[in-house]
Amino acid sequence: MDLSKFSPKQLLEIDACTRCGECLRFCPIYSQKGEEGINPRGKIQAIKKFIRAQYGLLAKLFGPRKLSEEDLKKFSEMVYRCTLCGECGLQCPVSIDSRSLWLGLKEVLVDLGHYPQELESMKRNVLKDHNISRQDNAQRMDWLESIAGLPDHRYHKERAEVVYFIGCVAAYFPMAHKIPQSFVRILERTGVDFTLLGGEEWCCGFPLIGAGFRKEAQELIRHNIEGVKAKGARSIIFSCPSCYHTWHEDYHTDLKLFDSTQFILNLIREGKIQFEEKKIRVTYHDPCDLGRASGIYEAPRAILRSMPGVEFIELANHGERCKCCGGGGLLEMIDPELSAALAREKIKEIQATGAELVITSCQQCVRTILSTARRMKIPLKTSYITELVLKHMR
Repeated sequence: MDLSKFSPKQLLEIDACTRCGECLRFCPIYSQKGEEGINPRGKIQAIKKFIRAQYGLLAKLFGPRKLSEEDLKKFSEMVYRCTLCGECGLQCPVSIDSRSLWLGLKEVLVDLGHYPQELESMKRNVLKDHNISRQDNAQRMDWLESIAGLPDHRYHKERAEVVYFIGCVAAYFPMAHKIPQSFVRILERTGVDFTLLGGEEWCCGFPLIGAGFRKEAQELIRHNIEGVKAKGARSIIFSCPSCYHTWHEDYHTDLKLFDSTQFILNLIREGKIQFEEKKIRVTYHDPCDLGRASGIYEAPRAILRSMPGVEFIELANHGERCKCCGGGGLLEMIDPELSAALAREKIKEIQATGAELVITSCQQCVRTILSTARRMKIPLKTSYITELVLKHMR
């Protein structure tokens, strides 16, 4: 096991785990599986065991013990059954940043060759086609065809102050097409000088980083930064929290980065967006990568509060304690039934509010909640926040 994948801070965090079990109360995977090895405490204890076998006192005296292939296989299955929701780290009494720890651990497992083979095909798709959908990247703009009265430039200008970075899910999954369709209309109506990258937008790299292929993501990062700079843009807006978080953490750029909720709230405060009064009861689901990973909780709520007639009801678990919908961490690809089980729990919580509509700020959350509700034959209305903003704009 190559410890260079872990920072000195992470090695201290591994040692700092007191096995108190506080994380067990919050881990959504453990709530479904109930297995010690799958919860955060169990994974950290397994890491300690592997480190001792390779670097402990007995290893120094008698040589490192070879790691069992069976143990590594079982450990890999536990590590990859995680949504990277980050709730365990937020609730940890000794402040272990477990989300970053799991990412580092996945890099170790990739080096050891122990990772789900479903991820190998995903990696090939992203590196070959530059998106997660195995489609021609020139089709990244096909969602525009449903918009009436498109301008001649089709939002694809040579130069602009702002780039709207769409992300793979909203570009390629029809269930999420309303997100970019509504957002470009908002930007157009408020006079924002923006452009799209079109086929020159590549996957942000999050699927690779989230799977443990961090090195392979570097080509995508370089390409996307160069593409935005070529437009002369100074700011980028994201409607995908995973794209936003990945740019924020891994791109190391001087460009100004905005999540769509932050940008819309600025437009409201500048008086560029005003609303008609329309009565509706809504609740809001905090995406993990926007909330716990990026710390953005207030902007979407401020938008909802600014809309006359909108009655906003919080979920029982909201903000920092909002439960993952099951769509994160590539779990749907690795264990679709486990992902769906988490989504079913989320839907029950949404229904308990009595809201007419659940709003979120993540296209993957929209897709996961809506598709699971349809399989359950539940008429649950789900919208990305830009859809609600556009419908209520004066």
